Amino acid sequence: LDINFPTVNPKWDPNVPMFRERLNRYQQWILYGIRNAIPKVIHMSKLFEIKQDGKESPTEFLNRLKETARKYTNLDPETEEGKTQLAPIFVGQSSDDIRRKLQQAQGQDQYDLGKLLDVAWGVYQNRESQQEITKQK
Repeated sequence: LDINFPTVNPKWDPNVPMFRERLNRYQQWILYGIRNAIPKVIHMSKLFEIKQDGKESPTEFLNRLKETARKYTNLDPETEEGKTQLAPIFVGQSSDDIRRKLQQAQGQDQYDLGKLLDVAWGVYQNRESQQEITKQK
């Protein structure tokens, strides 16, 4: 322990290979301690701050949600547990027309992000086709 973490000045000369190796190891341990000493603050509220823009596709919105979950929470959006926890947030923060359709999901479908995304895409594409019809009139 005293070799890696000396309590007095070890007088390590960085020009000597053995001492340089110890100095590098010492620096790595300090960096490890700094990175891992303070636990990551969990900001679940950051997920609820994200809302789907009117022109944003459901996939882009879901990717923004996943990125925020990775950055501000300990939630892994790629695990089943993470997907289950993200599903209600995806529904609640979607744009109005998509949210209305997604809220009709029942049973296990309301927690399946894949199925919710399919429904959201259907509404999104229908919205675009409605806009095209309106423009043609």
